Amino acid sequence: MFVHHVLVTIPESRTGEVLLEEDWGVAQAGGPDRLARCVLPRVRWNAIANVAKQAMNDRLKEQDLPASRWMAGENRVERLLGKEVVVLAWAVEAAEEEDVDAVAAAWAALRPEERWWLFGRVASSAGGAADAMAKPRRGLALLLSSGPDRRPAAAPRAPRPLKPKGAQMALGLLDTTPED
Repeated sequence: MFVHHVLVTIPESRTGEVLLEEDWGVAQAGGPDRLARCVLPRVRWNAIANVAKQAMNDRLKEQDLPASRWMAGENRVERLLGKEVVVLAWAVEAAEEEDVDAVAAAWAALRPEERWWLFGRVASSAGGAADAMAKPRRGLALLLSSGPDRRPAAAPRAPRPLKPKGAQMALGLLDTTPED
């Protein structure tokens, strides 16, 4: 029996779907011991697998643990690292095809605590595999892809010119000048 973890099941075939399940290790008071969190088409998984592997290996390195890699079959991922991978999978699952790279890059830029917080927020309302296009997941995808409006950011404004020394400042509120 394993402790609480996330199970990432990668099929042997290149066309199958990747299943991410949260496994508590023991049945909970009459409930299931596993919950399917996300089912990703293989092409979407392939787009994020290296980003997720790099982030996990960086964290493993911090703990002086050996690096790991994704293999066909069952991949057991430590609970918190697994939740982070689920957040990435949820965002990619709901994202537009052209936004997948942007979502992965934005996810990689988040701190672990931010990813955990996102997991908790989305899991509380749309955490099952059947909730693929639920609003919280769609919102997560929009958040990490910089939203639906892809116009470039406005150019920064030039600073206002400084008033010459000795000039009085006018207050528009009462149309009077300040007294010295």
